[in-house]
Amino acid sequence: MLVSASPFGHVLVDDHHIPRYWATVWAMFHGPRLAASTLKRKLGHIEALYAHVDQLGGSLDDALHSLDFVTLGNVLEAFFAQLRNVSTPTESAQARWNTSFHFVRDICERLERDPTVGNKMESVRARMAQLDRLYLGLRPFRRRLGAKLRALPRNVVAALLDAAMPGSDANPFEKVETQWRVYAVVCLLLYQGLRRGECLLLPANFLKSEVDARTGNLRWYMSVQSNETEDDPRGTHPSIKTASSVRTIPVARETAQALLAYGENYRGIAEHGFYLSSARGAPLSLEGVNLALRRLTEALPVAIRAELFDRTGAHMVTPHALRHTCAVVRTGQLLKSGKTPEQTMMHLRSFFGWSRKSLMPLHYAKAALDDSLNDSWNDEFDARLSVLRNLPQ
Repeated sequence: MLVSASPFGHVLVDDHHIPRYWATVWAMFHGPRLAASTLKRKLGHIEALYAHVDQLGGSLDDALHSLDFVTLGNVLEAFFAQLRNVSTPTESAQARWNTSFHFVRDICERLERDPTVGNKMESVRARMAQLDRLYLGLRPFRRRLGAKLRALPRNVVAALLDAAMPGSDANPFEKVETQWRVYAVVCLLLYQGLRRGECLLLPANFLKSEVDARTGNLRWYMSVQSNETEDDPRGTHPSIKTASSVRTIPVARETAQALLAYGENYRGIAEHGFYLSSARGAPLSLEGVNLALRRLTEALPVAIRAELFDRTGAHMVTPHALRHTCAVVRTGQLLKSGKTPEQTMMHLRSFFGWSRKSLMPLHYAKAALDDSLNDSWNDEFDARLSVLRNLPQ
């Protein structure tokens, strides 16, 4: 159970009030980097896994200590089934699964680096890789693909960009460094259509340029991939969703200039190689992105927030809502430019990191052709006024 242990915050204990060993170790390493509320929430997710193993008559600490991957695999599979086997799965189940799985993975990685454990590094890594393949992509909560996908309303995006623009009176963040960090996140999500985890894995030098041999103009591009050269200290590790998510995509000049401005002037001196850095100089976390968008949403006028809920059913602008908006707008651009449906599907799969068999482009095409999106589409999506012009009324 989760108990308060002032001044150390919260700790997990068993029924005899003895601390959960590996949960305590995990909290010691990751707790200082997390807000107290975030650490408490994550420990609650981890406790759910401990309690599940207790009910099965086992010991999660023992399985972790001995690196018993057979037992760990069985435990994770049963825990996933428990989260999934409910009448109405909720999004909180996904957070609980992600936190629990990455907790197990993190402890195994730490034990792998301990020479006193006596396991061959290659063997442990192979078994950890097998855990990743089997369980990393599992999702106890899945949205129905039949649900309507919609871009954020034009007024919502206009107000959001006003709030995110560095130096704007509507910007809710006091420090200019924070304003530029959040603006860079919005650019990556809205203009480049990246997933939240993909943004957080970008290395500091991810933005590249080259001279176009045909026009002589400078063009920008970026690669989306895992950053395996960095030790990731974050409590919840961001990850690349699938092999198809690894891709190279173009970047408009205006977007590149904004991203360079943050990286060169406001990122600060950091001891890590990730592009997005927190105010403390650590890699920006998944929770940090969520908090930033929550602050931006709360800064929107009441009427705009009401429109957001009325049009989308959401109270907050989420990272994936910005990716949805990018996908819908770019789909409409491609169709309006004369691309065939097949060409459009191919471009979308390449740009957004979907597999060749993915049906997601079809859903975005349907959204782009919705009557509410039948405005004329301009080519320069990445210019601010064009973004607003291209969004639905």
